[in-house]
Amino acid sequence: EFTLGCISNTASYLRLWALSLAHSQLASVFLEKALLDWISLSGAAGVLITFGGYAVFAGATFAVLMLMDNLECFLHALRLHWVEFQNKFFHGDGIAFTPLS
Repeated sequence: EFTLGCISNTASYLRLWALSLAHSQLASVFLEKALLDWISLSGAAGVLITFGGYAVFAGATFAVLMLMDNLECFLHALRLHWVEFQNKFFHGDGIAFTPLS
């Protein structure tokens, strides 16, 4: 049971770490595709396209990464409730539940 708990906790934290890595990689991809590809243009059109690219970059980054952050917070809270709580307080000793009323 101890070994299974260690494996479960490790897998749970690895899931959170993978979300964190995906967060940083998505931010760099959004920066490269929405802004850096268009920043080398010159003239008035280049300035307007650069500001438009920044608006796309900021909007996409904020929307997608906020969704991922919310998912990460939800998964961490779920992990704490399910993995930590069940490992510490649940005893599967076969006693039937009897409600108070």
